[in-house]
Order: sequence, then C-alpha cells, then structure tokens
Amino acid sequence: MNVAEAMNYIEEKNQLGSVLGLESIKELLFRLGNPQNQCKVVHIAGTNGKGSILAFIDAVLQDAGYRVGRYISPTVFSYFERFQINGNFIAETAFAAYLSRIRAVVEEMEADGIQGVTAFEIETALAFLYFLDEQVDVVLLETGMGGRLDATNVVAKPICTILASISLDHTKILGDTIEAIAYEKTGILREDVPCVVYPINEAAMPVIEEQCSLHNADLIAPDLDELVIKRQDLTQELFDYKNVEYSIGLLGEHQVYNAITAVEALMVIDKFLKSTGKDGLKKVNVVNGLHNAKWKGRFEILERNPYVIRDGAHNPDAAKQLYQLMTKHFTNHRIIYIIGVLGDKDHQAILSLLVPLAWKVYVVTVPDNPRALPAKKLAEEVNAYCNQVEIAASPEQAYERAKAEATSEDVILAFGSLYYIGRIGDR
Repeated sequence: MNVAEAMNYIEEKNQLGSVLGLESIKELLFRLGNPQNQCKVVHIAGTNGKGSILAFIDAVLQDAGYRVGRYISPTVFSYFERFQINGNFIAETAFAAYLSRIRAVVEEMEADGIQGVTAFEIETALAFLYFLDEQVDVVLLETGMGGRLDATNVVAKPICTILASISLDHTKILGDTIEAIAYEKTGILREDVPCVVYPINEAAMPVIEEQCSLHNADLIAPDLDELVIKRQDLTQELFDYKNVEYSIGLLGEHQVYNAITAVEALMVIDKFLKSTGKDGLKKVNVVNGLHNAKWKGRFEILERNPYVIRDGAHNPDAAKQLYQLMTKHFTNHRIIYIIGVLGDKDHQAILSLLVPLAWKVYVVTVPDNPRALPAKKLAEEVNAYCNQVEIAASPEQAYERAKAEATSEDVILAFGSLYYIGRIGDR
C-alpha cells in the first residue's frame, strides 16, 4: 500500500463516522498483539485543555531527554500531525506501511463477520504500534470524544490519567449535563492509577470524586492556595506555584491552570520514571519545559501591527476563555473576525458571546468537512450581532481581505474550528 492508497483507505473508513464502543478496537488490538499494554501511557480526557496540558508535559519530558509519543486529534496542519515523536510527524511511507499491516487484520475481522472498524480505531491502533516500535519512553494519549467508550480507552494500566476542564460539548452523544459528561470522561480511570484533575471543575467534582473512590485512584488536584499569578500580558503568563516561578507562552489564565495541572501530572510521571530506573525529572526541566511549550492554534499570535491571532475555540467554554482574553487585551482596538464552525457545535452560544465585539466579520465554510456549517447560513446567524458580514470563498481569501483593510491598530482573529485555522497566516 502506497501513501495515496493509504489515505484513500482512511477516507473510505471515515465514511463510517464516529462509533462509540470498544469491542472492535479491542479485537483489532488483540489481533495485533495488544501493543497498547506494552506502552507507558499518560491518558487524558476532558472538554477543553487536553492538548495544552499534554503540550506542557511533552515539552518538559523532552527537556529532560526523554522520547515522547503524542497521539492528537483533531490536527491543524497535516493529517500526519496526529502521530508525533518529539514533535516530529510520522513519515508518510511509515504511515502507509503500518496501515497496510492493519488493513490486513481489519479484512480478517471482516471475513470473520466483525464489521464497522472506524478510521479513528484504525488510527489509534496505528499509534500504539508506531510508538511501541519506536521505543518511546512515554505515550501522551488524548481521547477523541468522551472517554468511557472512546477508542483510546483500551490501556490496562496507564502511568496516570488526567481530567482536563469539563464543560458542555457533544451533548447529543455524551449527555446534556456536566455530571453526565463527567461520568463519560471518568470512564478512563483505572484501578489504583492516580488521576490528576484540572482545578476548576466544581460541577464535575462530585462525580470525579465518586469514580476515583470506586477505582481506588488517588485524586490529585492542583492547590490554588499555592498559586500566585504575577503578570499577564501578550507575551507571557508569569506565576509562582509551590514557591517555584514559571513563565509560559500559552496565554490566558486558563493556561496557567493547565500548566499547574501538568506540573502535578509530571510529579506522578517523575515517580514512575524513577521506579523504572530512569533519572526522572529535575526542577529545571519543568521550568524550562513549561516556558518552551508551544501549542498551535490556541490564542496564537502570528503577527503584530496589526495583530493576527488564531484560536481553535469551538464550544461555549472555550469561547468564554477567548472572550476574556479579547476584552482584557483589546478593548480599544477594532476587531475583524474570520469565523468557520461545524454545524453540530453550539455555534449560537459562541457567536452571541464573541461577535458583538467585532467591527467586521468574514465567514467561511470549513473546508473538506461534511459537518461544516455553510458560510451562507453562518452569515445569517452572525448578522444578528454584527451588520458588517462578508462571505469568503476560502480561509485564505478571508485572511487576504482582512489584512487588506486592517490598520496597524486592528486585530484580526480567526476562530470557530481547529479544522480550518491552520490555513490562516503562516503554514
């Protein structure tokens, strides 16, 4: 199977959509030798902040000299971005070779009457095989949706689990209350495996506490009494946590909370590494790693004069965080938006909060995504909050038009979906 054939095969499987459940992925992994249980895994679930927390952990582990695998979804720039080792994407030829191996097993399953293996299940199996063969020290594993029935929820005993910020999203599938969604997310917990929890999760916490108790899992949450935020601007977040000073380039108070969640998880990982005879982590690794961590598409400032920013805010909670940043830093600036959203997201809640800040809005249809809300429909919804709305044929065209009319004092912000923002600004 060459690269083109591999991508065509994945596209065919994508037509099956998302199917929650573990029977198919467990059978697939069993036939592949259960590689997931030979990897050292940190497993994270949550609504927002999963990628940021893992970006911090990844950077710290790399600073300490470890080999780190990351499995990411969705991706911003390249399909192959979802399989990374120390920030390097899987080679296309290697991807095709792994997929050829997995396809043969899937066809055996289909011959045995086991139908409907999805693209995400195949990709998850591929990630485990790749990371095992490449002998990574730690695999950072991100759930796709929910947790309990997510295809990533197949590791018998991870190093630790992490629960990021939990809020309303995918409500038709996961439930329409925080408590119901929290139950799905806590499905990644394992017996006697520590669980690190984002510190601002009040509505979800009773469910988290109950499930941790049922799994005899130590619940570890950052101590906000040990946190002092010293400075917040458009270059860094500077703070002390447990008497250590940290500076991070990911902006917003929520990123400070993500960072201290990562710090607590790193303490668990450090203990595990030392138990296996490795050197573990030094304080300087944590300080340097957090400072150097990067995560594309999260209030990412691409240019200044005018400011060009891209942010993957795609649900109400992420929109609130973006609103706080915009009103904190840009109250006296003229704001031009580029917006593309998926139709199955709560885009009305996102638009009603953010669009009133805008001077002008360019709307786009998220390219190559069957879930995309058409730009014409999006323009109608945006018009309720801003009467300067234009439809652009592509994200690139929207960006060009916005740049052409922006003054040096303006702010251009692209948001709404991670699936298109990689086409704004630099590549």
